[in-house]
Amino acid sequence: MRFETLADYMEAFSKNPDLAVIPTPLVAEHLGRTPPAVTAMIRTGKLDEIQIGKNKFIALRSLMELEKAFQRQVDIVEQYLRDLVKEGRRSVFYEPIMTKVGMDPAIPADRTKIGEILGEVSRRSMKRDGVLLSVLVHRKSAGNTGPGPGFFKLAAELGCSWTDDNAFVEEQTELVVKKYS
Repeated sequence: MRFETLADYMEAFSKNPDLAVIPTPLVAEHLGRTPPAVTAMIRTGKLDEIQIGKNKFIALRSLMELEKAFQRQVDIVEQYLRDLVKEGRRSVFYEPIMTKVGMDPAIPADRTKIGEILGEVSRRSMKRDGVLLSVLVHRKSAGNTGPGPGFFKLAAELGCSWTDDNAFVEEQTELVVKKYS
C-alpha cells in the first residue's frame, strides 16, 4: 500500500487503524532477523509493506498475524508431541512434524522455522512442566538418533547442564514420558 504524503496516510489511518505501521529495523530486531530478511518476507507475502512518501514501513497488522500463525504452529506441534508420548512413542523425525504444520524438509527456510517452533515448544514445556518436550524430535542418522544441535543450545540457555549428550537426551526423554503419558 502506498501513500504519497504523510497527510494522506494520516487521513487513511484515522479511518482505518489497521494501517498502523512499524519501522523495518524494529521488526527485524523483534523477529531476530536482518532488515534484508524482513524485506524478503515482504516479497514472499509474509509481511505487508506500507509506503509513505519515500519511506517504507511494515503494516503492524501483518506482523501480528504472522505472530499468531507462529503460535498456532507451536500449539499444533506441542499437541502432536504430547499425543505421541500418550501413544507410547519416545521419538519422531522432523518430517512428520513439519508436514503437520505445512512445511517441507527440503526447504531451508522451513528447516530454520521448525527449529524456532521446537524451541518455543520447549521453552513453554520447561516453564510450565520442567521438561524439554522437543527432546522427542530426532535427526535421521545411521545408528543412534537424537535431537539436533539447536536442542542442546536451547537446553543450555534454559539452565540445563550435562556432561554426556546421549545420557542427557535419555534423561530428558524419561522426564517427558513421565510427565505426559
